[in-house]
Amino acid sequence: MSSAAPHGRPILVVDDVPANLLAAQVALEPLHRTVITATSGAQALACLLEEDFALVLLDVQMPDMDGYETAQWIRSRERSTHVPIIFLTAYDRDDASSLRAYELGGVDFILKPLVGEVLRAKAHVLISLQQHAEALARERSERQHEQRRRDYETAALRRERDRELAANAELARLHAALAESDRRKDAFISILAHELRNPLAPTRSAIDLLRGGAPLTEHMIDILDRQVGTLARLVDDLLVVARINANKISLQTSRLDLAAIVEHALASAAPAIEHSGHAIELEVTATPIAVAGDAERLGQVISTLLTNAARYTSPGGRIEVTCTAEAEAAIVRVRDNGIGIPPELQPSLFEMFVQERIGPDGSGGLGLGLALAHRLVELHAGTLTVHSEGHGCGSTFELRLPRAESTTSVAAPKAEASAPARPIKTVVIDDNDDARELIAALLEGKGFEVLAAADGNAGLALIRDHVPDVAIVDLTLPGLDGFDLVEALRTQFPQVKTRMIALSGRGAAEDRERTQRAGFDAHLVKPASAAAIMACIAAQLQRG
Repeated sequence: MSSAAPHGRPILVVDDVPANLLAAQVALEPLHRTVITATSGAQALACLLEEDFALVLLDVQMPDMDGYETAQWIRSRERSTHVPIIFLTAYDRDDASSLRAYELGGVDFILKPLVGEVLRAKAHVLISLQQHAEALARERSERQHEQRRRDYETAALRRERDRELAANAELARLHAALAESDRRKDAFISILAHELRNPLAPTRSAIDLLRGGAPLTEHMIDILDRQVGTLARLVDDLLVVARINANKISLQTSRLDLAAIVEHALASAAPAIEHSGHAIELEVTATPIAVAGDAERLGQVISTLLTNAARYTSPGGRIEVTCTAEAEAAIVRVRDNGIGIPPELQPSLFEMFVQERIGPDGSGGLGLGLALAHRLVELHAGTLTVHSEGHGCGSTFELRLPRAESTTSVAAPKAEASAPARPIKTVVIDDNDDARELIAALLEGKGFEVLAAADGNAGLALIRDHVPDVAIVDLTLPGLDGFDLVEALRTQFPQVKTRMIALSGRGAAEDRERTQRAGFDAHLVKPASAAAIMACIAAQLQRG
């Protein structure tokens, strides 16, 4: 049985004598606590499984499980290990009993018969102490919780501050990078205008001379050819950079003799180098050095190194070119005794739009050549590095490429194809009057029979009516564009076997694939040289 109490955890009284249980209930009633009774240790443990108690009054002498054993079980449970226990006994305790009781967590003894005032006083003190201890524990827990909250907020504020500092630092870095990028691009545009005017100036002068009645000499033709080649290289470099940045460049890889590539590039660059009075020393192994790569792109890289060496070396300088091989690498070195490169510039030399170097003649470059060469070498799984002791000490550029494993024969750069031996009927379709007339004049000068049209519909009619051997078709035409023209020809007049050559300012791999899908047989990139046009026509005639 139990009596109700308005607040607090209950008190458990354990005794096998009902009269003692009743006496304890009566004595404890003023404490306003629920009193739960049990008549055995097992019943007491069952109560402890269901509820937490403020105090346990435990009879020592009980059948089956005495008070000491019951206390031991109470202390073994984590939930009840700190519940105060008062032992009830009818016998005066000896030292051994007291020691055992205290070892089991007992806090006091009360002799039977129970004295209500004593029982109530001791219970009140123990419950008050426990309440005070619990209040302290709650206060300590609340303080710890509050401290953890403050620590968390402090850490959160610190993280937020660190994020703001990092964000501000990143914004400052991006601002500086954008400012530097703007500076480089502004300088690049200025230098690009200068570089474009350089070849345009002699071209303009040659045209004025011709218009004034001057004879067209071989020397003047060489000047015009050289300046147009310079303009074409500038445009090609810009387009290649754009394709590389868009990850749209592809390599036409084959097995090559790197030594032959070097010799071919040097032969192409020799006139410009000799024009500045530089001495050229070439050291190439007699045995072919096999690499896997794009002959045109590797030649472009080596030509860039040679023209840079010539540009940044005073007239009468020396340029040394070596091509050697190690166990796993093919190596090309271009060494000059020119103006050198300051140490602080070398780490950024291969970045886009770096134009800090000024040649002996006061000229610089677009800041594209070395950056483009570096990216092309990376696409070949190679490395391009520079070494210079500083101003006036010359420079050495080293190109390293993986050697090809096989010892089979390797390809050298392709030679220009010869012109066809018989008159060829050709149609030229281009809406640019100058381009159309000049290509027609070029072909007529080679003995071709040429018909021309300025738009797609007229061009399609010419091909249909005259069935030429070859048609050179601009892609951007009024009426039918080049793609529509070739599609109409292939579908409406399948009996016409004219070899179709696309003419376009776009020359990326995806552009060539598109013209091939449309039905073209070949793809020429503007501006196409006479040699390139003749080689393309010859190749198409052989296939046709």
